[in-house]
Amino acid sequence: MRRTIRVLLAAVTATSAVLLTTTAASASEYPVQAEGQSRGFGGADDDGLRVYACDTFGDNWGVRTHYTYRNSTGGTATRTISDANGVTAGCGEQNMAVSAPALSYQVCTGRAGADTVCGPWFLL
Repeated sequence: MRRTIRVLLAAVTATSAVLLTTTAASASEYPVQAEGQSRGFGGADDDGLRVYACDTFGDNWGVRTHYTYRNSTGGTATRTISDANGVTAGCGEQNMAVSAPALSYQVCTGRAGADTVCGPWFLL
């Protein structure tokens, strides 16, 4: 009986450890609108390891997520990930290295790559 309890206790402890370490990162997301229409959204995982932009309206307006990250020299740099395919499946996405995660992001929309409307910068 004691052996059965020990085995069950060990199994429960191991399962709890696995569940606690495999939790997915939550995301910080911003929907962008222009001219009264939702154009899409962009954002980043809270740990800064994934940045994305999703165009959800087929209207020749794209969605861009500008983001800052820590570069290899210890400074910061800015890059952009974009999606301009409207309702076609898939979003623009950038996976970041653990040593160089995204630090902040801003979501913009506009025609032909222009940033006509932008949201605020968000810190991660």
